[in-house]
Amino acid sequence: MFIRKTQWILILLILWLPIPIEACAVCFGASESNLVHGSMIGGIVLMSITGFVLSFFVYLIVYLRKKSNLYTKIKMNGKRFS
Repeated sequence: MFIRKTQWILILLILWLPIPIEACAVCFGASESNLVHGSMIGGIVLMSITGFVLSFFVYLIVYLRKKSNLYTKIKMNGKRFS
């Protein structure tokens, strides 16, 4: 199983040969390609999910504040500290 030096050189040369790669439509500047539209829709979806989750945090804070005020009002028999 001894690999000769020339075989190693041949294997490394084959692995390191440059392979021609074609650029995608975005790299060419095609603004009407499906890749650009998909990226835009993906960004919109991610922003809408983030906004949806943040709106629930705002709702939770408002809900807890109302409950806290109601609890304080009940505990103090209607008397409020201001």
